[in-house]
Amino acid sequence: MAIVFRSADVAVNDREEVTRTSFLEQSWPTTVDLDEPTAADSFIEVFTYGRASIFRAQMTGVHLSRSARQVRSSPADVLAIAVQERSTARHEMYGRQRAVAPRDLMVNDMNSPYRYAWPGRGSSRALYVPLADLNLPTDVVRAASTRLPASPVYPLLRTCIDQMTDAGDRLSADPGTAESVGAVAIDVARALLTSAYDIEYGRGPMADVLLPRIRGYVRRHLGEPDLSPAMIAAAHDISVRRLFTICAAADFSIEQWIISSRLEGIRDELARPESRHRSVAEISRRWGLTNPSYVSRRFRATFGMSPRMWRQLALSAER
Repeated sequence: MAIVFRSADVAVNDREEVTRTSFLEQSWPTTVDLDEPTAADSFIEVFTYGRASIFRAQMTGVHLSRSARQVRSSPADVLAIAVQERSTARHEMYGRQRAVAPRDLMVNDMNSPYRYAWPGRGSSRALYVPLADLNLPTDVVRAASTRLPASPVYPLLRTCIDQMTDAGDRLSADPGTAESVGAVAIDVARALLTSAYDIEYGRGPMADVLLPRIRGYVRRHLGEPDLSPAMIAAAHDISVRRLFTICAAADFSIEQWIISSRLEGIRDELARPESRHRSVAEISRRWGLTNPSYVSRRFRATFGMSPRMWRQLALSAER
């Protein structure tokens, strides 16, 4: 599913009613007021990702509110985490008012009364995640909503929502892919909320999200001699100390894993007949190691023989 409503496709006299109806069909009982109900540039699009979904709306001046009576009559089974895309919005929830600037994230708890509005031409993209999958106490969500930027995964979820929206037609087309992407988004959302609430409380969920990304990043950059904990931490918007803590919780050393992965890459390449014309030093450089004596010493300590002896044995076995 993509575009579910476009005001330009509706007769001018019908736009106000159709806009409200289309909005409510994708949400829960909410009061919707529009500054320019006949505007031709309004649209709503929805992408389904298994148990998660993306809801994007563009309107010219919109005012949304959900009363305590509406909450009681129709409780929601999802939580919305939104990226303000255009125009600075005003958001009031849990008795707290705040301005939501473009690129800011906000939590919208639809089981609590709220008000949300933006002036002029604005837009927002929201990730809907099932409350049952988050499995978090209301107090945790409430407290986390006031300090989202404190979470190390804040930029990660924002990027996730952007990509799920911008590539929505492609990513949501295949049910299997869509479900996998949705499951990842739910995990990232949970890590955001728990780590914003308390870094210790969120240590497990945050590590579950970041560790696969860290491993993937390292695999992609093994050939770069300057690959280091500082480089890895910077790429994931966390401190080097936090990187070491996440890796320690998973019972491995990031530095030892890097060297082990490089040595395994060198070993595998030395055993390939098509690499016989490349020197050990050349192959080592391709895996980010530029000191031949260091490579020889570490290779022997790890595999029990020199790189040259390993190559001879491996290639002779191929004959």
